[in-house]
Amino acid sequence: MSVFIVLSLFFLPHLAGIGYLIFKYLPLPWLWLLCLLPVFAYAFLRLFIIPTKRVKGETVRLYAMHGGELQLSACFLCQLIQAALYCTLILRCGVDPHTGIFITDLVLTLLFIWALGMSGIIRIILTSSWLSVVKRIVCIIALHLPVLGLIAMVYMARTAALEYEYFSYKIKEDLGRSSDVCCTKYPLVMVHGLGFRDLHYFNYWGRIPKVLQKNGAVVYYGHQEAWGDIRHNAEDLCETVKLVLQETGAEKVNIIAHSKGGLDARYAISKLGLAPYTASLTTIGTPHRGSPIADFLTKMPKPLFKLAERYVNAMFRRFGDVRPDFCAAAFDLTSAQAEVFNQNCPDADGVYYQSYTAVLKNFFSDRILPLPYAFIALTDSRQNDGLVTVESAKWGEYQGTIVNKYRRGISHGDIIDLKRENFRGFDVTEKYIDIVSQLKNKGF
Repeated sequence: MSVFIVLSLFFLPHLAGIGYLIFKYLPLPWLWLLCLLPVFAYAFLRLFIIPTKRVKGETVRLYAMHGGELQLSACFLCQLIQAALYCTLILRCGVDPHTGIFITDLVLTLLFIWALGMSGIIRIILTSSWLSVVKRIVCIIALHLPVLGLIAMVYMARTAALEYEYFSYKIKEDLGRSSDVCCTKYPLVMVHGLGFRDLHYFNYWGRIPKVLQKNGAVVYYGHQEAWGDIRHNAEDLCETVKLVLQETGAEKVNIIAHSKGGLDARYAISKLGLAPYTASLTTIGTPHRGSPIADFLTKMPKPLFKLAERYVNAMFRRFGDVRPDFCAAAFDLTSAQAEVFNQNCPDADGVYYQSYTAVLKNFFSDRILPLPYAFIALTDSRQNDGLVTVESAKWGEYQGTIVNKYRRGISHGDIIDLKRENFRGFDVTEKYIDIVSQLKNKGF
């Protein structure tokens, strides 16, 4: 916040008081007002219209939101300044608070502070992407309540400041790197996990593919079934890879697979002849040694398990699955079946295998997977992402556990940008840029 803005917070709310003093004590009052008018007009413009300068690469939304955050900060500072000023005038200078000019000046000061705060609130509510609809509604309601209103304002200002810091970092990163940093030798095939399909109206990988394409990557999708077993999904993946090679003229592909998709890809490479056409396989959160959640679900009472199978299979046939098999897909992820799978599907020569995984930090880290996380933590006592343990996710060259230094942690869904949320201390799109750029540097 500039020195001029801080000085403006001292004097701009007191136009009535300043005008009164000029007319009462100074000669040529109209000349004084004429000289001060441009200064006050510029100060008003800086506070209410253009509280900050727009930097290179900054979007209009980000610029407006940052202005709102600065206005809220100025509003808080102005309250402190004016409270100290009025206390000084009354207690130290002996000014009578009952005079008409004092009351008028006080009312105008309160209106000034209110207008400055409302301008910042409106800007943030209309522009912040980190404030969900529910949070917006809660903040708007809280603004009408004592104490809670102040808490809501502080929360909005802090959220806007963190969001601006995050996107400013992204802008600097984008401006500072080549646009072909993800231009790999071979195209990418991104393979989804269990329970989802590659749908046009809901991208399983969130914002990740667009960011990779923006940085030079050629991206395709696996197009296997949501609840197909490993063998049938591997067959679908093979057909997809053949089409990708025909369309691009490439000799091979780089496969990036999440969760069960990693097992589909491994089967296709080891058993269905996809090895000569695969340069690398990157698995993310894949249960190579099974999942405790699958072990638990497959031990449910048989009538209940069959009921779930009928419901899931019927529902996903409507989404496009030709041969959904809830029972087979669930058993494919058990620890016992994983052991058999690993014996039957060894790594193929000439294919580079690497793996990543994420971890949650505690029960409160994720609102979707708290119960699975707690179940694994209590029964298995190992770090996990809500569905898969770290040890189970390791395969090939393990590139490390993805985690941030804050309480939130990174879940099984966060690692594919499932909720399209940004987390402090972790940027999922930047992580994938790093993964793909490393594949490029390895010659893939």
